[in-house]
This record gives sequence, C-alpha cells and structure tokens, in this order.
Amino acid sequence: MSTYQLSIEDFKRTLAALGSLIFASVPNSLCQTCHPISLRLDEILNSTDKSDFHPGSRDSTGNIRLATIDHVFSSYHECSFCSLVLRLILRVKERHLYHAMRSIPLVEETLITLDTIREALKSMGSTTVSKTSSMASSSSSISNDFEIFDPEDLILQISVDAVCDYGAMSLWLSLTDSEDVDDNEFQLFLHPEDYRTMMVDTQKPEATLMIPQPLDRDTRDMDLMKRCLENCRKNHDRCNQSAIPDTEALQAAPSRLIDVVDMRLVPTSPGINGHVDLQQVEYVALSYVWGRDPFFTLQSPNLRTLCEKDAFRDPAIKLPQTILDAIEVTKFLGYRYIWIDSLCIEQDSTEDTVTQIGSMHVIYAQASLTIVAAVGDNARHSILHINPNQLSNKYHTIGGLRFCLDRPEFKEVVASSTWATRGWTLQEITCSDRFIFFTPERTYFSCAHGNWNEDLPLDESVSPEQYQRCLRDEDPKGLGLAMEVGGNAQKASATYVSMVERLSTRNFTHDKDILKASLGMYTMYIADGLGMAIAGLPLSYLGAALMWQPNGVLSRRRCESIPSWSWASWTGPISYPLGRLDGLNIELTLDWFIDAVRTSPRFIPYLQVDSTIARVAQQMLRAPGKEPCHHHSGDNPPPTLRRRIVTPQERWQQDLAIAEKTELVFRGTICSFPIRLRERDHALQASGQVYFCSIFASLEASEDMDDDELIGEMRIDSGTLQPFFPDEFLPAAPNMGIATNVELLAFGRLDFSLEHVQNVVYLNRYSRRGNFSPEFLALVDANPDMVLVMWLYRQPSKPHIMSRVAVGYVVRSRWDEAVKERGQTREWIRLH
Repeated sequence: MSTYQLSIEDFKRTLAALGSLIFASVPNSLCQTCHPISLRLDEILNSTDKSDFHPGSRDSTGNIRLATIDHVFSSYHECSFCSLVLRLILRVKERHLYHAMRSIPLVEETLITLDTIREALKSMGSTTVSKTSSMASSSSSISNDFEIFDPEDLILQISVDAVCDYGAMSLWLSLTDSEDVDDNEFQLFLHPEDYRTMMVDTQKPEATLMIPQPLDRDTRDMDLMKRCLENCRKNHDRCNQSAIPDTEALQAAPSRLIDVVDMRLVPTSPGINGHVDLQQVEYVALSYVWGRDPFFTLQSPNLRTLCEKDAFRDPAIKLPQTILDAIEVTKFLGYRYIWIDSLCIEQDSTEDTVTQIGSMHVIYAQASLTIVAAVGDNARHSILHINPNQLSNKYHTIGGLRFCLDRPEFKEVVASSTWATRGWTLQEITCSDRFIFFTPERTYFSCAHGNWNEDLPLDESVSPEQYQRCLRDEDPKGLGLAMEVGGNAQKASATYVSMVERLSTRNFTHDKDILKASLGMYTMYIADGLGMAIAGLPLSYLGAALMWQPNGVLSRRRCESIPSWSWASWTGPISYPLGRLDGLNIELTLDWFIDAVRTSPRFIPYLQVDSTIARVAQQMLRAPGKEPCHHHSGDNPPPTLRRRIVTPQERWQQDLAIAEKTELVFRGTICSFPIRLRERDHALQASGQVYFCSIFASLEASEDMDDDELIGEMRIDSGTLQPFFPDEFLPAAPNMGIATNVELLAFGRLDFSLEHVQNVVYLNRYSRRGNFSPEFLALVDANPDMVLVMWLYRQPSKPHIMSRVAVGYVVRSRWDEAVKERGQTREWIRLH
C-alpha cells in the first residue's frame, strides 16, 4: 500500500466533493435547535417597518444561540441550516485543516471523511459542550478529552436581523473555533430575488452591491474580464500611471516576447532584425507554477527556430496547458505580446538567466496585465476550466428563503493555492499593478481600485469609490508586500520587514534563489530608504537587521554560500520583534567589514578580503558608529506607486546583495553566560517548538531557573538548535534542556524606553505576539538599557569561524559587570 504526500490542491478538491455530498442530502426542514431562525425570519417578513431590525455583534442580546459544532456534524443530514454551517466550516477551516492533516501518514485507499475532519478539528483545539438551557434539545455529545470552562463561549451565534442591512445572516463560530487574532463574523447571503421580495420597499444599495449573484456556469466569464480591463484602462488614472524606466533599463528587460498572432519569439533589443520597441508596445506577463514535471522550454539550440513565424504552432512543440491557455487569453483580451519565463529566457544560458532574473521586477512592473494561474501545482492545469464542485452557488432553504455561503474573499482563495507558496510569485504580485487571477472557483479582475468576479460583477454605473466602501474583499496587494513606498527609511523599513516575513515561509526549488527573488523588490521599493544590502540585510542598519528571530521551527537552507546571520539562510517563519529597522537608534559596539565574493565570470571578486586589502574593504563597507534615525520631511509622497529601477551603472550594488559567498568579519566583545530554555507558556501565545532562552547571571541561577537572577533573553527554535547542538538541548519537559554556558557577542546597544519600543512591549504584554516572555518584560520595566547580543557557535576544527545561533538582549549594567569579572575576548572572527 503506497503512501503519498497530501497537496493543498488535492485537499481542496476533496473538501469540495465532501461539500457536494453534504448539499445532496440537504432537506428543506430545520432541526429543533435551529427552528428559532425560521421564527425570526417570519417576524421580519411580516413586519411593515424593517428599520426595527438591526445587525448585532457577538454576544448581542438579540442573537440566537444555537449549538456546538458537534451538533452541526451530527444533524446536517436532517437540517438545512446545520448543513449550510457545516459547509461553511469546511471552507473557512480549509488551510488549518490541511496543515493539521498533511502531517498524518495517508494512503491512497484512505478517504478523507467528515469523521476524520471532525477529529482534525478537535486536534486543533475545537471543543464540545454539554447541553445548556439555550440548547436543551441539542443532540451534541460530550467529549471527555476537553475541559469546559465557559459553555456559552462554545456555542454558535446567529444575528438573523442582519438580513435587512446586509442581505445576509451573520454567524459567529464558537470562540475556540474563531481565528487566532480576529473573531471573524461570517455571512450567509440571501438569494438576490428573495432579498428584493423581503425588502421590496426599503432595499439598501449597499446590500444590493454585496449580495453575490447566483452562478449556474462551469466556464469562465471572460467577457466580464474584458469589460473590467477596458473599464480600468479607460477610467482608472491611478492604474495607468506606471513608472517608465530609462532606455537602458528597458534594453535589459524583457529581452524577448511571444507574438501570439505570429506565434513566435520576437527580440526587444534595438539593432536586431524584427525587434519590437518596448516603449511602443504593451505586453502581458504570466505568473504560474512550473511543477516538477519537465516541459518544453527555450534553449540556446532552439532559439533561432522559435523566432520563425508559426514556430509555436508546430505539433512537435508540446506546450503545457497553462501556457496554451494564457496565450489564448492574451489574444482574447486584444494584446499581441506575452512574456513567459520558460519561453523567453534561455534556460541553458547562465548569462541570459542572470540578466533576466535580475530584471524580473522590471518585467512585471512594466507589464500592462499579469495573468496569475493559481489553479494547480504544475503548468499542466487548464486555467479556463472551473470545477463545479468548488462553486458556492448552492442554496439552502431556511424559513422559506434561500441562503448560500458568502463567496470566499479573494485573498483567502488565492492564499490557499500552491501558487501562493512559491518564492518567485511574491515578487511577481508585488511588482505588478493589474491582474486577472484564475482560481479553481472563479476568475478575478484586480487593480488598484478593487476586484470583480463572476459572483460580484462589474457595474459601470457604480463608482470605484462606492465599490471600495461596500465590498469587503481585501486588496490583492495584501498577498504581496506591505508596500510603504516613498523613499524614506520608515516606509522602506516596513516594506523590508514585510518582505522578509513573507519570503521566509515560501518554497524554492533551488534554495539559493531566495536572495535573487528578493533582489527586485529590494531594488524597487526599499533601496532608496535603507541603502545597499548584503546577503539580504541593509548595511546602514546592520544592527537592527541582525535582530530577526524565529517565529516557528526553522531549518537551514541547502545553500552554504548564504551566511547563518542572514534570514535568507533559513526556511520557516521569521519575524522582526520590534517591527522595524529605522528609528531604533542602535549604537554598534564592534568593528566589522564584509567579505563578499562574486564568482560568476561576469563579475570580478571585488571584495575578496586578504591581508593586503582588508583595510580598503573595511573603509568601503563599514557602518557608522550609530545607525541613522531617518524621519520623513517635506510633502507627503504621492499615492501613486513610486518605483526605483536600477540602471546598469548601479548594478554592482545590486549584485553585491546576492554575492555567492558572504562573511561578516568582526572584532567585538565576546563573553560566556549561562542559559536555559524556557517554554513559551504565556496564555495568549501560539504553540510550537519555539522557546525563550533565558540568560542568567550565574550557572546556579540558571539551574534553579531563578528569575531574580535573570539578566536577558533570546528566542530560539528546535530546528535551529538541532544542527548545532543535536544532543545538548533536549526540549523534554520539565527540564527544557540543560543549563550551560554559551558565548555571546555584544554587537550593539538599544534603549527599550524608546517610544516605539515601548509600544511594541505593550502589544506583546497584552496580545498573542509572544516575542518576549512575561519574565523578560518585567526585567525591561526595571532595566530598559540593553546590550544586543548574538549567541555564537564556534566550529570545533576552525575556532576563528563562527555561526549565528540566536539574537537577544542583556541588561547593560549586568553585561558590564560580567565582562569585568569574567574577562572577555576581542579577536577577529569570521561569522559564516
């Protein structure tokens, strides 16, 4: 019996099939528990003054308390409302369920059933309750595996009165089943005809806009997409204000396009016969998932052939379905040219690959439209086919009225795709302006003014501003970076932190590509504010940039050339605990320079450090004694996107950011301190193999976990500890590893009494962020003056070469005392 790896695409199809089975068994009656919903709907229907009915929030007095999720699972086959709620649960918990179930060894013959789904929900923390007065007739069972604290918190709630304002009932899941941060409210929408019947005299325009239209099709509404595109090009000035780089930048990106009329490759470089002028033509770009199965690509030997007319019509050239469909979409929308990486970059040419990959941010930024194929896990999926099982247009009759699920929001749909997990697609969505997203469920046109789809089609009589006020769909750019653009350090810093946190969780076929994928975004949105970067870290803010920490379990990327002190050398969730790099006023306390070597034949190893040029390199790349604290001055930057396109003369800085070998050579104070791991046991923190590593004044205090002698803290995850200390730190309760001495490097000073830092501390004290332990927060209150420290791992065979393990904070006065008592070392060390 063979095993397989559950993919998100397979899991979505399985849930969709389960949803169809649930709907197939739907009766038109309600169970006794849900009967009050029908009674309330009758009151609203028979009322002559609908203004008496107002939507509520969780725990409002007018809400109807229903039952637990267990009741929904047990009664869906005999209750129309329970079946509707169960379909909602399958959809809103889709990604959570996937991550909970993918770690379970599955076999091909084992089906995912509602029973296995329910068990997975329990393992995620969902609970059941005994019968209460508000649900006396509930048939829910009691589980002995859960301790009940407040039964009322575990019951679903409904605001039926919301149908008058929203055209929908509002639903709240039990608190234990709500999202980690947001207590989400879900909508169950009326059929548009039923809303018009109910509100014949007092229809509200906002509700009319928000109510999804019923769908009875399994094909894309490409006519709608074309109308949306034409409307955007005609009426959205903001969407048509793309930055045009200088001629030199355009010469490099893109170097070729596909002519979808002549079905051949055309060059864009001036002087080449048959070339097209990039300043005179518009083109479409394709963003998609390659997958692991090989398919036809551009290679040096077939370049000449593919430039001939009708080359791509040759039956011998078998293009994958995603690419074939994208070409058809391009022609339908009225464009002549499309850029597709596999066919426009010579895959066997190092020079062409380096040049084009380094310019991909320009390619997507200058594309008139980006087609996003978020439909599968490889390029063989059709983007024009819709899976009928995954549509939400199934109506349940409740109290004589028809209700359906709210259409999933755009961001939710795309985020639950293989496309959204790939590393390169972050740059593609960040740098593009106008999109058509093809998903298994529906098709979205998206631009700076909003997004439209088959469920919520474009009405040209409604202004873009009114759509933005009424529709709840998130900006598609929310899938990319938090693009705080404008050239100053504060906005560039926010964009940088967003880039690091998002890229750190994405997948790359080749781990070394992570820095290449960050290069365009850094160049376009960050470089003006933070300056030049090395190994992905801004040099002018090196102290703050080194302060990244794990936000989950990390593992080392398979790329020896990226140093351990760069976030790019690890895969897994990464965060900056203070949320920014600028404005921290960090004072560096070490001497350092960068040793970066570029070994590609196109570049000289300009920073190869040896005894004769070390001094020169130190002058070139040495940071100031105190990191700058930039503040924006002058007029606010315009709302239109301001991009920075690197010119060929500046490429040396760009290439330095992805140098193939980078080491930080430093001389600073190194001192040994005892540490011990501490569980993340704060009540509001997320669970996971991430621990607070307490730093103590003495070994005895660390063995006893004496918080009176706590002097600092780092945060560490089990994935980072494993390669460095496979036997020493055992996260088995209650000991949480052993108390031991480690080497700490002081690299800077930070005042925790700064207003911004205090705001972060406040949020950590009263939220689920969990960047600091309660014990450390108490320490900060009394001692805000901190030394920034890095836990070093010294290679046994090469003691002058060290690696970064973690970064944290030690009370400055206690650090100075320890250095004076224990001694210190100040030696030149290579941090690899």
